[in-house]
Amino acid sequence: MKGKILLAATLGMQMLVAYPAAAAPASPAAAHVYVNGEQASLEKAPILVDQRTYVSASDASQILQADWTMSAGSGVLKLSDEQSFTFGLKDGKVAVNGKWSEKGQGAIVRDGQVYLPLRWLVEQAGGKVAWNAEKKAVEIMAALHEGSLVLLTDDKLTKEEQAYVESVKKKQGIYQQGKLYVVARGESPNPGYGLQVTHTQWSWEQLLVYVKQTKPEPGKMYTQAITYPHIVAKADLPPYTTVVFLDADTKKPLFAPEK
Repeated sequence: MKGKILLAATLGMQMLVAYPAAAAPASPAAAHVYVNGEQASLEKAPILVDQRTYVSASDASQILQADWTMSAGSGVLKLSDEQSFTFGLKDGKVAVNGKWSEKGQGAIVRDGQVYLPLRWLVEQAGGKVAWNAEKKAVEIMAALHEGSLVLLTDDKLTKEEQAYVESVKKKQGIYQQGKLYVVARGESPNPGYGLQVTHTQWSWEQLLVYVKQTKPEPGKMYTQAITYPHIVAKADLPPYTTVVFLDADTKKPLFAPEK
C-alpha cells in the first residue's frame, strides 16, 4: 500500500468578479496549509486568482518536496528525474516533462514573486483534490512511494523524543533513534541560518533526502541571538532500506568536510 500525504489548504469564502485570466487581480487567500495534518510554515501568503489558489514557488517546492530553480524568463519545478514542470514567466506558458501544454496552468508574477497553481500541480503529480464543505477546506491526497519521511515540529514529539532532540541539536550532525531522525546544523549566530528539505528521491534501497543550508538574506536585519537550526523527521521505510541526507546544492553527503 502506498503511503499518503494529506494537505488541507483552508480557503476563505469570498466572491470574485470574473476577469480574463491575464488581467485577474490577486486577492489574499487563507494562509493555512496543513501537511499530514500539520500546519506548514509558508514564506508567503497564498493568493486567490479566478477562484484558483496560488502559492509561492518556494512554498510549492516545500509542499510537493520538489526542487525549484529559475533562469532567464522561466522557472522549473522538478519533482523527480521523470517529472518536472517548466513555467514561462513572461508568456504564462507551462511545459510538462519538457513538452509545452495548451491545457497547463501557468505561473503568476506579483511584486517580483512567482506564484504557482496549487491544485493543478497536485493533480499533475497524481494527487486527488476534494472540497470539504463542513471544514471549508480543500483536501488533497497525493500518492507517495511506499515508505516516506514525515517532517515534525518539536511540539508533536513525545517527551522522550523531545529530550533526545534537545540532547543532540546543538552539535552539527545527523542523529537517529529508531525511526526518528534529527538533522542539526549546530550553533548559528542569528535566525537567518536554517535547514530546509527541498525534495526526496528513491534510489534502489535508499531514500535520498536533499537538505538546503539556508543563509541570511542580503541586506535583511536579524536579531543577534544564538540559534540551533535543526530538522526532525520520522521515516516509515520498507525493510532493508536506509535514509541518506544530501546537500541540496552540492549533491554530496550533508555536512561532508570540505577538501
